[in-house]
Amino acid sequence: MKDYYQILGVSERATEREIKQAHRALALRLHPDRTPDPVAQARFLEVQEAYDVLGDAHRRLAYDLIRERAREIVRQSLSPSPYDPPPAPVRRGPRGPDAYTQLIARYAPYARRFSALILVFCLSLVLDWALPLRRYPNEYVSGKRVIFVSTSRSNPRIAYIISTPNTTFKLRDDYGGSLHPGQPLTVWRTPIWRIVRRIQPRHQPAFGPYGGSIYGTFAFWPALLLIVSVVGLYPGGSNELRVNAATTAGLLLCVVLFMLLQ
Repeated sequence: MKDYYQILGVSERATEREIKQAHRALALRLHPDRTPDPVAQARFLEVQEAYDVLGDAHRRLAYDLIRERAREIVRQSLSPSPYDPPPAPVRRGPRGPDAYTQLIARYAPYARRFSALILVFCLSLVLDWALPLRRYPNEYVSGKRVIFVSTSRSNPRIAYIISTPNTTFKLRDDYGGSLHPGQPLTVWRTPIWRIVRRIQPRHQPAFGPYGGSIYGTFAFWPALLLIVSVVGLYPGGSNELRVNAATTAGLLLCVVLFMLLQ
């Protein structure tokens, strides 16, 4: 079906005057008396045909009704009919895990083993704390070194690293300053990790090392490490929980080892 509005170059809402003006301009330009081009002559005939329809109000109304009906038929042919069978459902396989879940699942067994090692380490600390201290009655000061424990210029503070044949420990300046090389001592330390718990110079009361110990002032850190390792070994825990617990335990282990070996 020809689009007469397009042939005349006007819109479907064009007035009668606009249609006449468009026809007049095209007829003057395409008239056979003005141009011998056969293409222009064929175009002139289409313009005349379009104007014969759109220039008459009744014929234009009938033409518009036919165009609208044709558009409706096209829309119905493109939309699904209620009598058409429903489309077959698209079958999709089970959705696989994403890359993050796969990575967590891959490292979860290693995280569990690491948490088990941390738990064994924590149990060794508990056993070391519970067993009787090992006593060294015949120790003596074999070395003495000054260290600074405060960088403040207005109030500098020092401590002493005291060495004996079997132990090394740190003392405050008021205790370490009174010790001299060769002075006899009695030292108590734990049997497994060899942490000095008490020092007693001869004919003097016993005292503890400088800054406490991992079994005293800093006992919170190994206790927290123990709890995190148990969480990482919880049977009902997810893979993500195990990996996170192992990561946290690794960071806490660094803190505990620093306090243990200083």
